[in-house]
Amino acid sequence: MERGTGMRQRAAEWLDLPPDVLMNVPRVEVVGHLQVRITNHRGISRFGPHLVVVRLPAPGAAVAVEGANLVIGWISREELLVTGVIRHLRFEEGSR
Repeated sequence: MERGTGMRQRAAEWLDLPPDVLMNVPRVEVVGHLQVRITNHRGISRFGPHLVVVRLPAPGAAVAVEGANLVIGWISREELLVTGVIRHLRFEEGSR
């Protein structure tokens, strides 16, 4: 576990903040089967109409969004939105 992680987690709980704010972890929000919003990403490693793979903060970690008619609704440094028909989400573990 990264040094200081426990302290950041306790601070987030004490301040009633979501863990992703202080702990450098991604937030993945799914809206029905139509949208996936990923905050605190590290870019896109693969993109196509049936598969979007998004890199996450941990080395080697990623989330794969599988479906149909997938498009990037928007992308910024902190957040991206994938829209289309979402069929599967797959998390690929990295190392910490």
